[in-house]
Amino acid sequence: MKNILLQLSLLLSLSLILGCKGGFDDPIDSKREIAVPLFYTTTNLTNLLDGINDETSITMGPDGVVTLNYRGNVTKRTGNELFDFIPGLPIPLIDSVTLFDFDLPGTLDITLTKIKAGNLAVGFDNPFAEKVDVTLRIPELTKNGQMFEVNRLLDSVGRADALWPILPFYSLAGYDLATDSDQLTIIYEAYRESDGERVVFTNIHAVGISGLEFSYAEGYWGQELLDLERDTIEIEFFENWVQGDVYFEDPIIQITVENGFGFPVRSVVNTLEILTVDGNNITLESSYIQDGIDFAYPALNEVGQIKTTVFDFDKTNSNVVEVLSSGPVSVDYDVDAISNPDSTQVIGFMTDSSYFQVQVAVDLPFRGHVNNFKGRDTFNVNFEQYDQVEYVEFKMVAENEIPLGIGVQVYFVGEDEMGNEFLLDSLYATDENILTPAPVDANGNATGEIAKKETFSTINATQFENIRKAKKMVIDGTFFTTDVNNSPTPIVILKTDQDVNIRMGMKVGTK
Repeated sequence: MKNILLQLSLLLSLSLILGCKGGFDDPIDSKREIAVPLFYTTTNLTNLLDGINDETSITMGPDGVVTLNYRGNVTKRTGNELFDFIPGLPIPLIDSVTLFDFDLPGTLDITLTKIKAGNLAVGFDNPFAEKVDVTLRIPELTKNGQMFEVNRLLDSVGRADALWPILPFYSLAGYDLATDSDQLTIIYEAYRESDGERVVFTNIHAVGISGLEFSYAEGYWGQELLDLERDTIEIEFFENWVQGDVYFEDPIIQITVENGFGFPVRSVVNTLEILTVDGNNITLESSYIQDGIDFAYPALNEVGQIKTTVFDFDKTNSNVVEVLSSGPVSVDYDVDAISNPDSTQVIGFMTDSSYFQVQVAVDLPFRGHVNNFKGRDTFNVNFEQYDQVEYVEFKMVAENEIPLGIGVQVYFVGEDEMGNEFLLDSLYATDENILTPAPVDANGNATGEIAKKETFSTINATQFENIRKAKKMVIDGTFFTTDVNNSPTPIVILKTDQDVNIRMGMKVGTK
């Protein structure tokens, strides 16, 4: 919208020159009248809309229909963010066999993890008066089929080597941690060197595990919430809206999910509201919001794959036509997900590269109708350098294949010393239709017949002298589709191959 109005405003303020392809009229060699060809150009709807603003992209559907596209930010949760389910606290060893329960958060029940980084530290202090041979084993930790096992000969009490110090750490990289009971079994065996008799230490010793990082985890992931960030999509097509209606026949709000987590996931829609230009909030309504959307996920034999789900809220399953034909300026959404929503005991997996990613989009295909849709823009101007002007006459010839018409009015606004604005004049006595929409058939497709329109406007010397004081120019552009006042209002289709040819020139009479 802003791009179209900007082009019109520059045209009418004598400052638009769009790559002239030929003269509009031959200049008249006269001291009192000069004819100037302003421009001769061919364009289409895609070019007019391209670059409306930073938030809008234009695409062409398979049938050539022009579509406005708006995309929200990508919200994402990674496996690394969720791989923090085994505490790295010291584990006290109060007996030769210690069962350490690690409580997983929520309803997680992890049975297998592959460790890519982490350390294990052992702390023993020999209380006996002779050397003791100590071996520590953890059956749940295996590497290449071999149980984790470390051994150290501790010297007698009081000697420096009587300690099994915390340092050095033992690397756990490459080990698998497998347990069905969320427990670690830590076993130490201590034997006196003198007679081989097994002994039990009476003082408290400890094992510490720290810096764990996992490359893979498998088990039941329970009903855990994947909390994603809230976001807003700005729909700037309506940013300059003043009045009127735009009806999109087939708009959609689309949710695209990429999922690398190997367990069932369902959407939890906390918020999906549309803010309109008149300040109202309209909630998107659909059974899929209440019941949720089930997202595809990789199976156990598809580790490393990403499954994509694309779901459309459209006119068949929601009130999206109503909410997106109400002058939307933004879509506020907060979409999370929950694992194993039906509480089915599905054995799933997660890797360190797994992620869950959501993006919400709004697509507005130009298939519908527009009635008295008015946008407004304001630009600073300075006509002080123009003097001795007796009159200015504009002539525009438009040949239009697009079933979209444009009416325009230009207001010249002055400003007093206090900064108060006041109306000086307008370019037209009434709003002027500069583009007549092309006719369409019963299906809304342009017939190929070209709609032609010539538009004249003249500013006399008195008007121009008044306009020279203008500080701003306010452009009202009103858009309407073919036969918009008929009942029922016909649906029209705007396509990329529909052109509009515009020639414009002016005559300037000088004193």
